[in-house]
Amino acid sequence: MALLRGLKDYSSLTEHYGEDFVRLLWKDVLPKVTETHNQVSVIETLVEATYGNTEPNMLEQLFDAYMPLLEQYATTLDHAARCLFGFIESGIGIQDVSDRIAKFPHRRYAVALLAYINAYEWADQPSDTDELQTEVKDARKIRERTYIFTQFLVILHPLIGKYQKVSSIDFVFDYEGAHIDWPFSREGSSLRLVEQHIIDEREGAIFEELGTLIHDESVDLQSPEVLSLYESLFEGRDPLGVIFALPGGR
Repeated sequence: MALLRGLKDYSSLTEHYGEDFVRLLWKDVLPKVTETHNQVSVIETLVEATYGNTEPNMLEQLFDAYMPLLEQYATTLDHAARCLFGFIESGIGIQDVSDRIAKFPHRRYAVALLAYINAYEWADQPSDTDELQTEVKDARKIRERTYIFTQFLVILHPLIGKYQKVSSIDFVFDYEGAHIDWPFSREGSSLRLVEQHIIDEREGAIFEELGTLIHDESVDLQSPEVLSLYESLFEGRDPLGVIFALPGGR
C-alpha cells in the first residue's frame, strides 16, 4: 500500500508499467484487499494514474466500488476530489457523481464533497435537491471567501506573520507569498467577487486599497496606514464571524 501512495500521482503508470500492471491491481489486488482505506488507495491509484483514459468496464466497476467507500469517510476530501475529477475526465457524468453524493446520509459531508468538485448545479434534478444545491453554492463561495481572507490575515495580522511558519494552523500562504499573490492590484479587480456575492463592495474597496499599498515600493507595509486596514475590515467584530458570513447575512 505504501507503494501505491507513490504511484497515485504517476500519470504515466500505463506507459511505464504496461496495461498488465493496471489489470493486476484491478483484478488481483483490489478483490483481496479488505481494509477500506487500502481499498480506496487502490481505486484512487487506478483512476488517477489512468486519468482520462480509464477503460470503460473498469471505470464503471471502480466507480461503483468507490462511492460506498467515500460515503464511509475512507479518504480525505482532497483525495476524493482528485479521484472524482478522474472519474469525470474518464467518462463518468458529473450528474451521476452528484446524484450519488447527494444521497449520502451525512448532509454536511455531501455538501463539502460537492463544493470541492464545484458541482453546485446539476441538470434534471427533482425539486427536493434545490435546497442542497443552494447549500453547495454557498459552500463554494465560503471556500473562495476564506481563501481571500486568509491571505489578508497573513499580510496584516502581526502575530500570524510572526508565527505562521511554526503554527499548527494551516494558513495556506507564507508571508512573502501572500504579498506576491495578492490578487487585488488595480481598481475594479474585486468586481468579480462582488458580483458573485462572495465579498461586498466595502470589503472589495479595502482589498483593492491594500493592493495599491502593497505595490507601492515607497510604502512601509508595517506602517499604521497599512495595518489600519485590518481594523477597517473587521470594525471590531469577531473576525471569524465576518469571514464565514457571506454578503447578505447568509
